[in-house]
Amino acid sequence: MLLQPVGSARVVDAVRERLRGAILAGDLAPGTRLSVPELARQLGVSRSPVREAVLLLVGEGLAVEHSRRGVEVARLDVSGLLELYELRAAVEGLAACLAAGRMGGTDLAALRGVLDAQGAAAVADHRGFRELDARFHRIIVQTCGNGRLARHAELLAREMRLAGPLLLNDPAHLRRSHEEHRAVEHALRQRDGPGAEAAMRAHLTRVAGAVRRHHAHP
Repeated sequence: MLLQPVGSARVVDAVRERLRGAILAGDLAPGTRLSVPELARQLGVSRSPVREAVLLLVGEGLAVEHSRRGVEVARLDVSGLLELYELRAAVEGLAACLAAGRMGGTDLAALRGVLDAQGAAAVADHRGFRELDARFHRIIVQTCGNGRLARHAELLAREMRLAGPLLLNDPAHLRRSHEEHRAVEHALRQRDGPGAEAAMRAHLTRVAGAVRRHHAHP
């Protein structure tokens, strides 16, 4: 069985978390139909909380509702990925600007530790690099002090998890991303909000351009 049954407490939240985890792990592939009766059977719950959980995933951008086919796991194409990068540049640029005045020594140390590990992963372990990349951006967003901004950034980060096959993994690209992360971290350490925002925006814009060029001329 793909999905294990869940208990009765907070059923909608439990179902949503279970489905979200399966989508982000790739167990429910893009385009998979989210059949409420079948999911309810697999999870051992009634249809009502499954229906509600599926609609919540639509709201998160992890699923799409079609008039005839019902709800499916979202597919992310290059155009959609580039839109995500545009949004991330704006949202995470502001997050970096705010975080520059609010990050404590522990936060900065955590960020430096991620970057030290990421430098080695850029050459030999692109999956490890991606996990560290997500952690790098998450630390900045979570220390920006703006809860609404952080929630929007988290939604974008979840959608990005659907982009795996579209991302670039060659070592030269990853090393450059790592260097750009270092520039962001330097500005944060200097408490330079505008500099941190500019560095974050430049990084995500450059990555988007690299993705666009790669898929235009694979």
